[in-house]
Amino acid sequence: MYQEASISNSYKPVFIQKDQYTNKQNFDSFIEKYRDKIVLDLFASQKKELIRIRNPKKRLKNDEIENRYQQWLGDRSPETEGTWIYYPWSGRLIHMIDEEEFIELRTSRNQYKITPTEQKTLQQRKIGIIGLSVGHAVAVSLATERTCGKLKLADFDTIELSNLNRIKTGIHNIGVNKCIVTAREIAEIDPFIDIECYTDGITKENMSQFLLEGGKLDILIDECDEIGIKIGCRIMAASYQIPVVMETSDRGMLDVERFDIEHERPILHGLLKGIPVEQFEGLNDQQKLSMVMKIIDTKNVSRRGKVSLVEIGQTISTWPQLASAVTLGGGVVTDVCRRMLLGQFTGSGRYYVDLETIVGNNAPPAASNVPENPYLPFDFEEAKQIAATLPSNHDFHIDPATLQDIITAANLAPSTGNDQPWKWLYQNNTLYLFHDRFRSYSFGDFDQIASNLSFGAAYENLVLKSREAGFSVKADFFPLGTDSILIASIAFFPHESGIDTEEVHDPGLVAHIAERCTNREPSQAVHIPAEEIESLRIAAESVEGAQFYFFEKEKMLDIAEIIGECDRVRLLNPIGHHDFVYREMKWTPAQAEQDKDGIDVRTLGMDGSQMAALSIIKDEEIINALRSIDGASALVEVSRKSMEAASGIGMITMPKYSYLDFFRGGMSMERLWLKAEALGYAVHPQISPFYLFPRITHGHNAGLDDTEVTRLEALRKRFLGIVPFEDDMAEVFLFKIARAPKPEIKSYRLPLEETLCIVNPKI
Repeated sequence: MYQEASISNSYKPVFIQKDQYTNKQNFDSFIEKYRDKIVLDLFASQKKELIRIRNPKKRLKNDEIENRYQQWLGDRSPETEGTWIYYPWSGRLIHMIDEEEFIELRTSRNQYKITPTEQKTLQQRKIGIIGLSVGHAVAVSLATERTCGKLKLADFDTIELSNLNRIKTGIHNIGVNKCIVTAREIAEIDPFIDIECYTDGITKENMSQFLLEGGKLDILIDECDEIGIKIGCRIMAASYQIPVVMETSDRGMLDVERFDIEHERPILHGLLKGIPVEQFEGLNDQQKLSMVMKIIDTKNVSRRGKVSLVEIGQTISTWPQLASAVTLGGGVVTDVCRRMLLGQFTGSGRYYVDLETIVGNNAPPAASNVPENPYLPFDFEEAKQIAATLPSNHDFHIDPATLQDIITAANLAPSTGNDQPWKWLYQNNTLYLFHDRFRSYSFGDFDQIASNLSFGAAYENLVLKSREAGFSVKADFFPLGTDSILIASIAFFPHESGIDTEEVHDPGLVAHIAERCTNREPSQAVHIPAEEIESLRIAAESVEGAQFYFFEKEKMLDIAEIIGECDRVRLLNPIGHHDFVYREMKWTPAQAEQDKDGIDVRTLGMDGSQMAALSIIKDEEIINALRSIDGASALVEVSRKSMEAASGIGMITMPKYSYLDFFRGGMSMERLWLKAEALGYAVHPQISPFYLFPRITHGHNAGLDDTEVTRLEALRKRFLGIVPFEDDMAEVFLFKIARAPKPEIKSYRLPLEETLCIVNPKI
């Protein structure tokens, strides 16, 4: 006698015992128990359909099929034939043909893509699926095609409304375990497929049971999210020589690992080679993401997938999956598994069924909104003509070798994006500093602020190096006005000449010119003694008008958020992004070595996963997508975490927003930076606020859209609530300071012959 199981956990249909309906009397007694249920008698229609498909040569008409059915029926009572099956979860009692005929009829339209002999072979196969989101589509596809006779399903999770973007089920199943939902759907398609559910999911304790109990699996399909289980099940499957298949629902990426054939094959194609097994457990979210990025090989992820990777943990909680991609994946996995089980496919590897490539959009690319560089490459002949218009009555000259040493030191100064915007001309015993606007033209050099800071820093190095060589210098800044490319004319004198020349704050700092660099290595927050902070202040404020500020703790983290938001504005801005990708960054060692400018990607102090994340945002389409969703907020978190590993934030200002104040601000910046090097501290500029804020205060919002302007106005208001600014100040330098190891790789410098021209040297 049938006893109804717990409906909430049931997923197996109940086959009514034959002795309950072997004759009319038994049948009447049996059916009475289901009077309040839904009864569907499909036996006759299925039997008639079977008659039709068994006679393919002759298209039987309905009356002919009915006659043959009646001939078969004879004295039989149709209610007592076939199989009665009850589905507890839906309250349906269904009458259908027996198993053998059911399978014959249901798979009849597989022929001859699958032959009857192959179908019988597949009926003996066992497949296990871990993870029933993507796995739901895979399981249903496998069952619908009848690619196996037994399915093992494992998932601890229940259906949520957010799952219904890709899992084909009803809202009435919310709260029901995913295995049970999947098993019920399959049972309603084919009640004769053997299904076993692991509703607690897969653990280290039950993994071998899942793989082996009831007969070793023929294929393991991995669609789980938990990285430890993903790796652990492969290790165990490999030990038992069970092949593993995985589909990721992005670009149709399919992994096939034939551990049954290649017994020494490394898991996941060796992508995790060298990582100890114990590191696969107890991972935090960042480590999990890092591992996932290794597994999926980030450079091959779809553009929208990369956008999503950037936003996980920020604006979305997990990896997205679309119904179209999941449905495609179910079909691809089913096809591959069938061919594997029939010996028609023996390969391992990673494969892509990328519809966006196969069915691509051939529309022409949109026109770029990045303006062309309006300046021509620097011409020393033009510089000579400009210099010739200036009076020069200097008799003292420097020999070329000494001058080259001095300019080499000057050229080691910092510049935005390492653009090195300086050109030096020595003519008529005078050194002229020119602005190479072709090199400096960028989103970051608004109103030539960045260039003037660089010129001031280079000039400070020149003064220090000249003093070491026994010379003093006297300069005339912007002698032809700020519209000219001539920044300064510089005269050299013997140090003992008594002429009023540029003072040297600390001659000992010259020893640190070659050491100074932007240090982006992972840092350590240490307490900076008050006397050392004071020495940094003295160095910065030794330039007249300069003011030095130092922030710690809460203020430091508040400023860090503003920096991160400004970084986000700059990166999402089309021009700012273009400059970052194509002008500043040198993505390979060969490119850095060849160009001798820009930022060598190796100097960023990033690990492999961070580099993979950085590579994602190179793509303009990805940035466009991030801009459309107001994304990339992870940059704020990056800034905050970076600042948590800092000792403090320093800031330098000058009294007025003018070219000369920014120039002299660059001198102050270099003095402080060299002093920090002398004290053993790492300095990392945080420049985006000071290069963006002037666009809304002095630049008529140049290069910004309304959204960016609004955001920057709000950020500046927050910033002014923290820092002691006055109207029309020159915001010179913002940086974090900490302890960090010396970078093994430093940014290159242009060859001296490209930056220095000596005319008619006197020897």
